[in-house]
Amino acid sequence: MNAHQRPWDAALTDTVHGQAVSGRPERDPTHPVDSTWRLSLHALAQQGLTSSTTLLRVLSCWSSAPVPMSLLSTHAMQDGLCGKLDPPLNAGGVEPALRGLQDHSLVSLVSLVATEGGQEARPSITTHEVVLKGVWAAAPEDQRPRLVMAAAQLLGRNLPDQWDAGASYLVGLMVPHAAALLERISDAETALSVVEVATRLAGYAFEGGDYHASLHLAEAAAHAAENWLGRDDQATLRAKHHTAMGLFRLGRFEESERVHRQVLNIRQRVLGPEHPETLESQQDIHEPLAQLQRPHEAVHALRVTEEVRSRLLGDLHPATLHTRALLIEYLATTDDAEAFQRLGPATVAACEEIVGIGSATTVTAHHNYAFGLFHFGRLEEAEPVARMAVEGRENLHGANHPLALSAAVLLSWVLRGLGALTEAANLARRVVDRQELSLGAEHPYVLVNRTELASTLAMAGAAAEAKELARHNLPLCDRVLGADHPATVETRRLIE
Repeated sequence: MNAHQRPWDAALTDTVHGQAVSGRPERDPTHPVDSTWRLSLHALAQQGLTSSTTLLRVLSCWSSAPVPMSLLSTHAMQDGLCGKLDPPLNAGGVEPALRGLQDHSLVSLVSLVATEGGQEARPSITTHEVVLKGVWAAAPEDQRPRLVMAAAQLLGRNLPDQWDAGASYLVGLMVPHAAALLERISDAETALSVVEVATRLAGYAFEGGDYHASLHLAEAAAHAAENWLGRDDQATLRAKHHTAMGLFRLGRFEESERVHRQVLNIRQRVLGPEHPETLESQQDIHEPLAQLQRPHEAVHALRVTEEVRSRLLGDLHPATLHTRALLIEYLATTDDAEAFQRLGPATVAACEEIVGIGSATTVTAHHNYAFGLFHFGRLEEAEPVARMAVEGRENLHGANHPLALSAAVLLSWVLRGLGALTEAANLARRVVDRQELSLGAEHPYVLVNRTELASTLAMAGAAAEAKELARHNLPLCDRVLGADHPATVETRRLIE
């Protein structure tokens, strides 16, 4: 039992697992719940359980997806806004309220188990969608803003102070509830609370590699924020920044650049060119610029960010080092070998010394330096750095995270150049398989990596498999990348 868990938390966990083992029948989803929930709440109130009504109203702010029990834990409820609702719902009242709802089949307890990562079972609550809609519609209008604020606070208290890989599963469970809560906003005050929580959650989903969920939530938060708070509000701009980041990761580069540019322009006007959030936009716009074949503009964006951060924060400040770690890649793609050699090794060494070898900034520096060495044909030097990048990405994010797969495919390119074709092909095949699942079969990165896999197979003597893969890939490359894209040209060559 952890420090934030009440005795009944553990008891309910046992109940959940007991139901799963015993095979207790689930409530029939076609049960006429819409006509009975009022009677049930009335009966519970007659028993003195008026807090059951408040708990069900709070649940009605969220979606019908499973609600992690931790949202109602002592840590989340203690001295919170739920205690100021009418009737009040305090930490000590959650257990009897929840048991009352369960006894009347208004909620069910389920045990969710992650399919990957080995997380333990997570006890959760489900409520019929018809009940949730009916309860929300019947909630007094003057209480709805307070209910929304309380539900937002419960979500926010379950978010970690900073992202880590272990939080990804819980974050995924909370995304649909934040999305539903955005639709409950009725004024500017509730908008600010809900948008801030939803935007943080979108950021954590992004860090965890769930770019589809991140983009969906960020777009919804941006829409709500612009509607209630205004186009220039910082909460709106933060949500739009996350939208631009999600668009980029999903291969929608033109849209990403457009949203980044809009946010950057407003931040420069409202916050000033040297504000930390302006610099965040100035830095991150480099990504779509590079993918839109404008690498010199990407270098310029990073150079501007690096200069301001170095002047304001210091040459070796972690934020300055992170920008410099990003810059390494584009010094290579713009063929600035002299600047690459001057900046690359020095930045890697500084990152290792100041922020630590396992930090995200240092891993990024290893990744981009390995790419530069590969780009300039220095394959023997690139291999150990690329292997270090793969290890670092997998330790930080997990082996199937998109950034870990990006490092793995870079290593496969290096190995192919060194003649280690079997290992290169195995790595590339795993990357393409996983990227198809996470990014989609027609994502630009997947198309390029599928072409590279076909090339590796052809070099390894598997001509038939290479041609079959190239034939599958060619129409997609033509349509998504264009006939003159290097991957399309190489795919066509493999077929011919």
